[in-house]
Amino acid sequence: MKPAAFDYYRPTTVEDALAALGTSETAKVLAGGQSLIPSMNFRLAQPDLLVDIGGVEGLDRLEVGPEGVMIGASVTQSRVMASDEVAAAVPGLRRALRHVAHLQIRNRGTVCGSLAHADPAAELPAMAIACGATMLIRGPAGERTVDAGDFFLGPFWTDLAHGEIVTGVHFPSESAGTVTLLDELAWRAGDFAITGLAAALATRDGTVTGARMVSFGVSGVASRMTGAEQAVLGFAAGDDGSDLCEAAYEDAADAVDDIHATAEYRREALGALAVRSVRAALAGNGNGTGV
Repeated sequence: MKPAAFDYYRPTTVEDALAALGTSETAKVLAGGQSLIPSMNFRLAQPDLLVDIGGVEGLDRLEVGPEGVMIGASVTQSRVMASDEVAAAVPGLRRALRHVAHLQIRNRGTVCGSLAHADPAAELPAMAIACGATMLIRGPAGERTVDAGDFFLGPFWTDLAHGEIVTGVHFPSESAGTVTLLDELAWRAGDFAITGLAAALATRDGTVTGARMVSFGVSGVASRMTGAEQAVLGFAAGDDGSDLCEAAYEDAADAVDDIHATAEYRREALGALAVRSVRAALAGNGNGTGV
């Protein structure tokens, strides 16, 4: 299929981009386009204006500092994945990106674009929540920041208001003794997850002392697993995992049925992922068994 007719504008500054967005009620921001363009081809989205931010000055920044990693809105997933500096500061980012689609998609797709798209089965929103990332947003009213945990509101629905642009995302550095990881189940490599889990686990002396665990691909939005976060405290490699598995199952009470899997399957799978991911973290293998 072909998209409906639209106008195209490629600004060079954020101010120009915001001004262009303000001229249309249906305008869309184009970064990598790996989700937007297929939606337009199927006419699920019919913007009358595309504002291409690929040439906007400053949005291509990828900076690693003592406080973490700053990723601009036009930075591709492949660029982030290839950076050893990024992987050293936030190992979970590379682990998550290994699961995202395929090389050709990652070469064009952007990290911020995936976050703004907010697909409930995507890896990066869940990793952003698990890591405590912060979204940087510009709009007609100025700049603001939003914690990733407050940014994702529902399926393809975020806190981003009309006329606003995600200009970047900041991932804090992984602290000593913490492991960031991601594991998922998918029918084929590169597919969206049927069930997935991203986590930041603090460990000491072979046990878990703190956790941020996030499910994705289970319901309509990536969600903190508050029950599992409590159940995992004190978890050691030799534990049978039954309490953690049960808690994760209860956390997924809003799991959905669809053509890919039943809600019951997703709940059971999430419990299994939680146990094997925590065991992998304690064994010093943050990649998990799913990578």
